[in-house]
Amino acid sequence: MARLPESPRPESYDLRLRIDPERERFSGTVDIAVALEQAASTIELHAVELDLREVTLRDSAGRLVRARAVLRKSRESVLLRLPRPLGPGRAVLHLAWEGPIRDDLRGLYLARSGRRRYATTQLEATDARRFFPCFDEPDKKARFRIEVTTPKRNAVVSNCPVERVEERGREKTVRFAETPKLSTYLVALIVGELEASRARRCGPTPIRVWHVPGKGGLSAWALTCAVESLGRLERYFDLPYPYQKLDLIAVPDFEFGAMENAGAVTFRESLLLLDPKTATLREKKRIAEVMAHELAHMWYGNTVTMAWWDDLWLNEAFATWMAFSVIDDWKPDWQMWLDFQQHRAAALSLDALCNTHPIYTEVRVPDEVTENFDAITYEKGASVVRMLERWLGPAAFRKGVRRYIRRHREANARAADLWNALEEASGRAVAPLVRAWIERPGFPLLEARRSDRGGLAFLEVRQERFFASPRIPEAARRERWPIPVVARVRTARGRDRTVRELVTRTRARIELGPSEAVRWAYANADEGGFYHPIHASQLLQRITAELQRLAPAERLGLLGHQWAGLRADRAPLEDFLELVTALGDEPEPEVLEGLAGRLASLADRIAPAAGKAAERRLQDWLADSFGPAFAELGWQPRRAEPDATRLRRAALLRIVGGIAEDPAVSAAAERQLRAYLRSRSALDPNLATPVVEIAAREGDKRLWEVYLRTMRRARTPQERTRFEMGLACFRDPALVSRTLELVLTDDVSTQDVAIVLVRLLGNRAAREATWAFVRDRWDDVSPRLPPGLAPRLVAALPALRTRAYRAEVAAFFRAHPLPTAKRALRQALERFDLEAEFRGRCAPPLRRWLAARGP
Repeated sequence: MARLPESPRPESYDLRLRIDPERERFSGTVDIAVALEQAASTIELHAVELDLREVTLRDSAGRLVRARAVLRKSRESVLLRLPRPLGPGRAVLHLAWEGPIRDDLRGLYLARSGRRRYATTQLEATDARRFFPCFDEPDKKARFRIEVTTPKRNAVVSNCPVERVEERGREKTVRFAETPKLSTYLVALIVGELEASRARRCGPTPIRVWHVPGKGGLSAWALTCAVESLGRLERYFDLPYPYQKLDLIAVPDFEFGAMENAGAVTFRESLLLLDPKTATLREKKRIAEVMAHELAHMWYGNTVTMAWWDDLWLNEAFATWMAFSVIDDWKPDWQMWLDFQQHRAAALSLDALCNTHPIYTEVRVPDEVTENFDAITYEKGASVVRMLERWLGPAAFRKGVRRYIRRHREANARAADLWNALEEASGRAVAPLVRAWIERPGFPLLEARRSDRGGLAFLEVRQERFFASPRIPEAARRERWPIPVVARVRTARGRDRTVRELVTRTRARIELGPSEAVRWAYANADEGGFYHPIHASQLLQRITAELQRLAPAERLGLLGHQWAGLRADRAPLEDFLELVTALGDEPEPEVLEGLAGRLASLADRIAPAAGKAAERRLQDWLADSFGPAFAELGWQPRRAEPDATRLRRAALLRIVGGIAEDPAVSAAAERQLRAYLRSRSALDPNLATPVVEIAAREGDKRLWEVYLRTMRRARTPQERTRFEMGLACFRDPALVSRTLELVLTDDVSTQDVAIVLVRLLGNRAAREATWAFVRDRWDDVSPRLPPGLAPRLVAALPALRTRAYRAEVAAFFRAHPLPTAKRALRQALERFDLEAEFRGRCAPPLRRWLAARGP
């Protein structure tokens, strides 16, 4: 990405805007105070699709200079040519412009809720330039004063409190207080008919939820999450919240989950508004986690900002890790780090590809910034942060973070600045350890086996780079990482202890203790390390025999490691299936959820290639293995039943009713749906989503129309999402076609188009029709794919499976390139090949294993 010159540097912006969401265009003027470090005859700043009406400059002596503006489309900028050189010194740029209220969820864009229209901003990463002329780079921090003129009926929300309101006729002008220093991507503005909750306070900070009219009863949970998170973050950083107020805004149409604008955080409605009576525990946890993530950014990202987009991970990895830490401290019974294991699994899967990328990635053009908002930046980055915190110790790590924040407050920093602060606080060399994880793609496979010598037991480990493909040559695997290995040792007396060692060589031997005192060792205690340990069969059998002695995170991790080993042909299918059998009575719902994901892949990807008989036998085996546990729990929760039991019931329903498609459970789910449609209190909320999805499979036209009507009249955002996704689960070809046509209408908001298409690609009866629809209706579909969501659609296309479809997908996107999905396309084509190899290799042993179990 071509960078702007170092000089001039903006110091402040005075923005005056005229915005009416009922109109297609808006206008504005801006005065930008700049510091010229040297004489200049040109000034370059960013502007995209803005019609500049006036460009002048007032020099340090107060003289007015008219500039000539030259648009530089390839650089997304405008070059101001001055009649004579100016500076060094200070000057004020004055620009007037008009621009469109956009329809692509970027810049200043239009969001609809029924007949109401809202103008709202989404400026990260490089879309402030689509809203106002500016120096749109993260290290060009400045102070902002914002003034908005709009019809009186509209509320106006921005980063700072309202300073004054002036009314004239049918309009009003709202003036906001000046912000602290901010990068342009953190500026926020929302204009439209909004209502606000009553304020709650965390110390002196007032916190409000803003929403479209009629949804005020859904704001209490978000307020509670905000108060609980903000107080804990203030204590962690030992610094007060850095802004004057905290507004949380539910936006009716929003590309991302949420956005950390300073003092005015924007959210998807489903991640902010919630009815506790009908919401699932998983939905409550998700809102709490997203809230903590965005509020962590107020310090880590907003107060201290990365110097350039190649350090985006500094913002996102830390905020991801911090969110789970904060909510785990607030609600320890929720076991948030188990949830994190589910998130981490996506990063491990992505980073096992040849077409992965390092956490630290050079950014050259704006589209590359958008590509980096992925599981590598977030979840792998958070895993490395967690691994580092565990290695240094929580106290030393927190001390280093506090030093880093204070040292760079209201400024910019790079990764090296954080390593320096952590090294000073801990007295240990941080950079050599962490740079290998940050600056290189991939991660280690750690082969682990037990050996006994001289009366001592050892864990012998060998590392190499892990690849999902078994066809990668050995030479490409010869990489080493400094791995802080923490192993759980099970002793002969039935006690557990941990051993720690920093493994830096290809092979290492870790002493476990006297041979007679050691029963087994698990090579990734608490799943704190970002690597796949593959235990030798004899060691794995000993671990599996005492599976419940592992912590829940370790059972979930072991499941993921064995699945990854199977995918990469480093572990046999039989070991994985025996592990599944051992989990038939698993009490922990998150472990069952992780198991359900792998079993769904087995049923959808491998079993069809093994033949119809194998498919039926797999379903029967799953129903036999997990059906009794579901039957014992029953459909109705008992009085004062703990949350873990309710979630376990839901996970078992997904396996028995969703994957095994047990006829009795499916029929019962249809009855439960009818009761749920009559009264939302008739069904435990945690069962609502699987019931809606199971009942849809064999649903007819009448039921499809019931889902559509329920979606349109939904009482909460979660209910709307539940039935919207349910529409993508119908298998009748005529109903699949109706759902596809629906995505081109206002019934499916822009934010959900890609997500519905992805869900349809996951439906075995709909995937080929979905691809044909996307391919043949591309001119209609593509305008409804925001840049940040387009990669999700591309990433789902390997569900099509065949080599013919692979060739078709590759050819189509060569002819219709998606700039923000270039890497996603390479990854998708690689996954086509991986899936073909996986099916061909595993279908025969699956067929044999199932046949050997008998009818």
